[in-house]
Amino acid sequence: MSTKVCGNCNIKHASAELSGPQHLCKECRRTLPQEKCSFCQIDFYVIGNINKSKPACKKCSEYYNKFGDPKPCDWCKTPSAFKGSKCFQCKSAEEKYGKPSRCEGCKKNAYFDKGLEAKKKVDNKALCLLCTLKYKKELHRSGKFKRSSAEIVNNKSSKSKRTKESTDASSSSHRACKTKKETKETGIQADLCGHSAAEDKAGPDKDNSMEAILLTTQLKEEIAQLKRQLDTRDRDLIEKAKNLNEKKTEMWELEKKLQKKLNDQNLEHIKRIEGMEQLIRDVRSQNSLLSRKLKTTSRKSNTSSLATSLLMDTEETDST
Repeated sequence: MSTKVCGNCNIKHASAELSGPQHLCKECRRTLPQEKCSFCQIDFYVIGNINKSKPACKKCSEYYNKFGDPKPCDWCKTPSAFKGSKCFQCKSAEEKYGKPSRCEGCKKNAYFDKGLEAKKKVDNKALCLLCTLKYKKELHRSGKFKRSSAEIVNNKSSKSKRTKESTDASSSSHRACKTKKETKETGIQADLCGHSAAEDKAGPDKDNSMEAILLTTQLKEEIAQLKRQLDTRDRDLIEKAKNLNEKKTEMWELEKKLQKKLNDQNLEHIKRIEGMEQLIRDVRSQNSLLSRKLKTTSRKSNTSSLATSLLMDTEETDST
């Protein structure tokens, strides 16, 4: 027989004695408190310290630390789709049993057909995982109640038998008392029989009350789940609005920087144009000065050539 260590007391037990994903023994299951996971909605045993505002099982806490806030699952609608659009339970069930169908309890498309053996355990009802766990829990509670009432009846009948034996062993002088006691005992037994018959008649009423309790618990849990989904959506919307405001401020800052850069470039361009225009004006003024100088020098050269020619003419006339 294979043995495994309990997840809480670390004591070796037979594998058949350990149950659940936490691998807990019978004693630890009796002593440890239970909480409902705020993500997968499945009850788990509390080992060590947990976040009381958002209790989570071991697997969901690991996924939460790794991937962050989850989304609602496409099939079971629980906020436990940490990676992708489906939770890890629906994903593994879909890989094993195919696509789900409508659950008879919560009316969601979360029932995976696991065969006739699994259906027999829940009275041949097509129930999803959460509705199966609720149904088994209610059956367990109702079974305990029936056993306790049967034990009460058995205890009363054993007491009546003991009193009868004691009266049979008494002396003949107490026969009158014995008859009285026997009549009382028969009256008690008749009351017990009537009580058991009343319980048998009240069987359908109990079943109806159990169904009503199941429906009310399902509705309460659905309302709580919807509230949690609304809270998560509100948080998502607030986070998105915050991110949008941050993006707007970033865009405004970027636009401001770009506008400033454009204005600086325009100023620099205007300064360059003004500098080029001034340079053109300076070049033009220099050209005008040079042209004037050239004109004056040409005039002087012309007058000097005329003077020389006149001198030469006078000299020729004098020689003749």
